[in-house]
Amino acid sequence: MRKHPLSQLLLAALFAVSIYQGCKDDEPPPHNPYDDVDYNGDTIPPYVPDPNSIMGIYENILRVKCANPGCHDGHFEPDFRSVQSAWTTLAYHDVVKNTADSAYDFRVVPYDTANSMFWYRLTRGDAQLQQMPATGQYLNVNERQNIQTWILNGAKDMFGNVPVMPNNEPQIIAFLAYNQAFTSQLDVTNNRLDSVPYNPFKIADNTAFNVVIAVEDDSTAVQSMQVNQLKLSLDADNFSGSSTVNAYFLNIGGFSVWVAPVNTTAYSPGDTVFMRYYVNDGDHSFNTEFPRDDHPFPYKTYASFYVTP
Repeated sequence: MRKHPLSQLLLAALFAVSIYQGCKDDEPPPHNPYDDVDYNGDTIPPYVPDPNSIMGIYENILRVKCANPGCHDGHFEPDFRSVQSAWTTLAYHDVVKNTADSAYDFRVVPYDTANSMFWYRLTRGDAQLQQMPATGQYLNVNERQNIQTWILNGAKDMFGNVPVMPNNEPQIIAFLAYNQAFTSQLDVTNNRLDSVPYNPFKIADNTAFNVVIAVEDDSTAVQSMQVNQLKLSLDADNFSGSSTVNAYFLNIGGFSVWVAPVNTTAYSPGDTVFMRYYVNDGDHSFNTEFPRDDHPFPYKTYASFYVTP
């Protein structure tokens, strides 16, 4: 069959175009706009914190001289592993150890170096507490000035906030029993049932004695505590209908305590009487109590007495 002249012409044209495309040089790729960027022109300078800020103090002093292995690297407080942990364990943080000649409440008190234990430890020491750092590489004049300025400016955190003094509920740190003259402690181990330290202590029938409660608080003086009531019940978990004794403040040998006079006349030999103390610092809507309902039972038996004939 003969091919149509027009189809032969079309095939010839397509063949010519394919020959032209095959011989044509490759076109260059499109221009990359990032090729014109000068990466060496606009370098960002390193961040240099204010040496009088907690960031500067951490970077220049605490991280370098204090967060050493076996020291303030998380083994014990203050914790200088990070700027956050450093600030948290310094500003308004309770003191664990104290000096021989004076008492400090907090490691750092905003605006006040005189009452900041941290400042004391960095600038001097005593027979009980050595000067820091313990390596003997003490801070130079400029480093001390930086820390002093930070404290006097409010001991601000990384965001410029001044710490707020905590206001925790009171803590009952001792619960003891003494005779009326305070010359003999009644609740010692060998005076408890079966000589078990957390069992009720033994007290004779028709005997008067004193329950001594030591309380501490972070914002209220001991003598200014409110409520101060001792309740007594034959049921360790129910004090709703219990008898109540009002405690009075007393300073014994330099210790400030609250005293609740108790008499076993109202009870019979063989009774176990459970006690619970209530106190309030005036800043909370609830009373602190010891022992609490959720305390383990040995706490409740520790704060109890057994009436003997």
